[in-house]
Amino acid sequence: MRRRVAAALALCAGAAFSQVPPAPGDAEAGRKVYTSYCARCHGINLVSTSGAYFDLRTFPKDEKERFIRSLKEGKRAMPAWEGIVKPHEMELLWIYIGSVNGWGDGPATK
Repeated sequence: MRRRVAAALALCAGAAFSQVPPAPGDAEAGRKVYTSYCARCHGINLVSTSGAYFDLRTFPKDEKERFIRSLKEGKRAMPAWEGIVKPHEMELLWIYIGSVNGWGDGPATK
């Protein structure tokens, strides 16, 4: 029981900023989350057909905090996703974006 409570508190306290290395399959799970929430505007595999949306292929790998904040609070035309996209899904999105952008052994964690 204590382990579950501790795990829940850790998740709430900032699982989106986890220092745990990505596990095999995380990028695929992130792709599924991306397809559900992001692809409509940001394009399939991060390739948008419109200049109206941020090109996630250019997102700097050392700006994870900015990425998470933009997801939570929204930015310009992008709505706030906090409460809709869960913290662990935000982490999976970050891993997926890193895998598409070729960030090596995973995106930088910050």
